[in-house]
Amino acid sequence: MFWKTFQLAVLALLLTLPATGRTAQTCDKPPPQAAPPPTYSGQPANDGYQIMYHSMWEFIRDSYFDPGRLKDWTKYEHAFDDKLGTIADIEIALKALAQATGDKWTTYITAQDMRDHAAMEQQGLVTGGIMLYHRGQHYKLDVIHYGSAGYHTTLRERDDILCLNGVALDTLAPEQVAALLRGKSGDKLKVKAISSEDGQEFEVELTLAAIPAPAVQAKLLQNGIAYLTMPSFAGEHFITEFVEQYSALVSQNGGKVNGLILDLRYNHGGELPAATKFSSLFLDESKVVTQSVLRDKPIKLIHANKADEISIKGKVVDAALVAQLRKLPLVILANGSSASAAEVTLAALKDNKRGVIVGDTSFGKGVGYKTQRGPVGGLMSLTAFKYLSPNGNEVHEIGITPDFPVAVPRSETRDVQLETAIIRLEEKLQNSP
Repeated sequence: MFWKTFQLAVLALLLTLPATGRTAQTCDKPPPQAAPPPTYSGQPANDGYQIMYHSMWEFIRDSYFDPGRLKDWTKYEHAFDDKLGTIADIEIALKALAQATGDKWTTYITAQDMRDHAAMEQQGLVTGGIMLYHRGQHYKLDVIHYGSAGYHTTLRERDDILCLNGVALDTLAPEQVAALLRGKSGDKLKVKAISSEDGQEFEVELTLAAIPAPAVQAKLLQNGIAYLTMPSFAGEHFITEFVEQYSALVSQNGGKVNGLILDLRYNHGGELPAATKFSSLFLDESKVVTQSVLRDKPIKLIHANKADEISIKGKVVDAALVAQLRKLPLVILANGSSASAAEVTLAALKDNKRGVIVGDTSFGKGVGYKTQRGPVGGLMSLTAFKYLSPNGNEVHEIGITPDFPVAVPRSETRDVQLETAIIRLEEKLQNSP
């Protein structure tokens, strides 16, 4: 999990350079100094480094999930042969190779990058919990981290981000933008943005703080409705927490609950097996959880686990509890920061008509990875497969559409999505036999 957490932390460094836009008129602070571009050593080419590079080129050619997206890939096979004289040279070339895929999720990270990231954490540097990417004229807000400074603000996914602390972003290199997002805990970060809804400019001030470790949260609502937030699938311990806290609510309510609202908002995903196992709590073994597509291989159907075979860290989940969950009236909350493995669960529950989704269309990240080691500890993480919904619908770059779309007005202080979920669940309870 360190690798994927690290990859998310440095995603801003993998973006293409932006074009000039309107922000020069609205942001007036000088930008941070850009690092000089990496340069090749000029040392004589080394056959061993050429072999290393070619091996990685073949790895991408043979394993990338959609070969049709690899434009003019043959031209990169020997593009750097005469430049690979040192380890530093091949690391520059491998980063260029990853960027040549045009896929922001395919990355090459050097061992030094990993050490630099660890050093920043040791220095206490934190962020506002927002991830930016570049599309069109501006940087856009990609996702918001659960529990971060950007959480529960008027910022929304897909907003254009014009400037940070008065510094215009449009002409900045990605690493400059990443530097602006970092600071010490307690530092202020002013974010000027354009609303993705009405095109109006607005500004939000965030107080930087370490993002707390996600944890399952539970409470009992009116009419015996259980409400549980599932903030991540990064490990089976989240399923353990869910089972424990759900069981506690059942005991609190006299031995049963009448329905469940499952909150997957801001859940960025994690591990596909964990999402599959979690989905199996609600679906019997005849149901498909997801369809895995690996290049030109036959589509692999991944079914739910049998009720008596759902185990977490070697401990089988109580079959009676699973039977209860599989029949319990269910509403799921989602938003634009619900991504990846969370979308596996959303699609599984929606397509199998196990529950209804309330909120916003999810992020749209329906891919997984293969990795290959590079020289001296570097790592290439390659987008190597995609998954489809149980009905065969594309998830990647599309997302899961809610059954009941509910946008949260920027001026709204109430959780109108949760309120709608309660209404929908109460309707289900009234109509149930």
